[in-house]
Order: sequence, then structure tokens, then C-alpha cells
Amino acid sequence: MEYDSVFEKACLVQLSTSVWTPTRMLDHSVMETIGNSDWVRGRKFIINPELLGPINTTTHQARNLVQKHSLPFPITGLYLIPKDHLSYVDSRLEEYKKVFTEKIKAFEKEYDQARNEARLALGNLFNENDYPVSIKNKFSFNWRFLTISLPGKSTILSPEIYEKEKQKFIDMMTEAKELASYTLINELKDIIDSLVDKLNGTTKTIKGTMFNRLYEFMDNLGTKNLFNDTLIKEFTIEAKEALKGISPYGLSYNESIKKTVKDSISALKVSIDAAIEDLPKRKIRFAA
Repeated sequence: MEYDSVFEKACLVQLSTSVWTPTRMLDHSVMETIGNSDWVRGRKFIINPELLGPINTTTHQARNLVQKHSLPFPITGLYLIPKDHLSYVDSRLEEYKKVFTEKIKAFEKEYDQARNEARLALGNLFNENDYPVSIKNKFSFNWRFLTISLPGKSTILSPEIYEKEKQKFIDMMTEAKELASYTLINELKDIIDSLVDKLNGTTKTIKGTMFNRLYEFMDNLGTKNLFNDTLIKEFTIEAKEALKGISPYGLSYNESIKKTVKDSISALKVSIDAAIEDLPKRKIRFAA
């Protein structure tokens, strides 16, 4: 498979958020009163951090959205998103940005009072210079979509530089493929592990929602399997076969059916666990 073709089916997204940090290092003279300041380091809250909680929650929700609909990429801060998910992710990020902006406005209204409360709480540790005059400039929420391609031979690159850049591109995309495989198979593993636990549980009634995560994974695989990983496809086919024609009602009231499904899913779990052991051990790098 030509790695360039991946960017015919997907795009990179870079989400950048910034939230004001309400802490500062304590002054050297303050630390000397506690102990050897060469060995002891300390920080102070300059405002009640709980006031920033709603803003941080929104940024976390936005990042979770991007991660859910993407695959990891070897460049920190970039996520590989299938083109079928781009419009949805873009529209949801617009919504999160709107909420983010509204929460900043709410924080601005509390800012002066919060600073006065900090003045009382910190006493001699209070420093007016710790507080920006325009607090809204300390927050940001932006994203952009990107593609990456190998420079053509007709560019200004010399043949030697071109070959080096070509190899860098191939290495980067090879790692992207390995990260994608690792991510997809671990996502399936989590689902299967949970399913096995529930099938082995003592609860008599099986809820229809038990299979929802697995069905959602199956539905999205055609889009997210950008590198056409055959192993994950084989495991998904096995899962489909194990649940073919099975209803929650049948699992709840027919022990024979339940045992058959449990044995099949448990065998699939063993295969997935073994496959993960054989995968390249790379560290997946998610943006903070």
C-alpha cells in the first residue's frame, strides 16, 4: 500500500487549547523559611483552581472527541482522522469552542472577586503582578486540518536530500501504521474483555446494551482501518460470527446459547491477547 494514498482517505487535525495556569513558584526567600531552598521547591495557587474546572472540562471533552474519531500519529499533537468523520468532528469542535468561550466569559465575571479572595487567603504571598489585566487573552481554543506528503523529485531538493526525506516519510508512516494497528486492536480488546466479564458474571438478565460498544466498533472499522489491517478485520469477523443471530433474550434464558457465545468470545479474547504480545512495542504519543 502506498502511504501517500492514506491522505486520500484521511486528514490530520491539530487541536490547540490553552487555559490560564493559576499557580506560581514560591519566591526563593519564602522557601528558605521552610528549609534548604536548593532541595525544596514549592508553588502557590493564585486563584481558586475550581473556578477553572468548567473550562478545563470543555478542553478535555474536545480532546476526547478528537481521539475517539481518530488514530494516533507519530507527530505529537496531530491526529489522523478519516475523511468521513471530518465534518462531524469539525462541527462538534465548533460547539465546544462556543461553550469554551461562554465559560471564559463567566470566569471573567468572577475574576475580580476571585482575586480579592486570593488576596485575603494568600496574605503576604499575594502579588498583584501575578494577575493579568486582560484575563481572556490567557485562553485559546483552535484547530486546523493538515495533510502531509512526500516532496516530489521536481522540487529544489537534491537527489541525496530527497532520498533522506523519502525514507523519513516512509519511517513516519510505518510508525503511524503500527500505532493504528495497536490502537484498534487494544480498543477491541477492551470491548471483548468487558464482554467476557459480563458473560461470566452472575447476573441472569442480559441487557441489549451489552453488545452496543462492539457493534459501534464494527460499524466504524471500515472507516478507521485506514491501513487495511487484515488482523483486526479477521478478529472483527470472528466477533460477528460469534454473535450472529444472538439476542439478549436468548442469552438470558438459554444456557446453551449463553455457553456457546461465552466460549466463542473467550477464545477470541485469547487470540487477541496473543496478537497484542506480538505487536511492535511502540509508545503511543497523545497530545497533552
